Amino acid sequence: MRIVDTKGQECPAPIIATKKALRDAKTGETFKVLTDNQTSLDNLSRFLYDNKTEFSVEQSDNSWTITITKKDSDKQLKIAEEYCKTEIPHFTKGDFIIVFSTDKMGEGEEELGRLLMVNFIKAIKDIEHLPLKMVFYNNGVKLGSFDSPVAEQLRELEKMGVGLLFCATCVKFYHLEEMIKIGDLSNMFEIAQMMASSNNIVKP
Repeated sequence: MRIVDTKGQECPAPIIATKKALRDAKTGETFKVLTDNQTSLDNLSRFLYDNKTEFSVEQSDNSWTITITKKDSDKQLKIAEEYCKTEIPHFTKGDFIIVFSTDKMGEGEEELGRLLMVNFIKAIKDIEHLPLKMVFYNNGVKLGSFDSPVAEQLRELEKMGVGLLFCATCVKFYHLEEMIKIGDLSNMFEIAQMMASSNNIVKP
């Protein structure tokens, strides 16, 4: 049985790890999630309950084992970050979103454009104000692939509470369904609504 060990991690990391495990699991598959954080346990329980996911909890000393069984392979899981408020040391959330329509930055040589985009994404976690969301569509969804040069940086940003949304149509078009293991799949209505309601949009 697969074990997802989230001990020592704070929200939203345990929920994100659980969501990924649910997404990767086959219908009927059972796995365990370990946590040593009462707040994470409470938030995980709410997340699983709201997604109508079968689970049970066992406590041993100051840690908990959550046994989860995946029942519905087609269900769209709720956004993990909505289930906890994350305090990010040295950072605050800014009132802006960043959209990526390509895996390159600017016009000119493609190699230089890809290098600039990599450096831009690496710099995001070190700026004073983090984005509320990062949205990826068209060729930009390739940045979320697990073999992308910025895969680890995006994973870190997600753990810091930045929501990552990927256009589901674009992911399917580029045959990346099995390659993107971070963030949430979204549709163009949700993306358009988010961009229309945002006070500030950054597009590198």
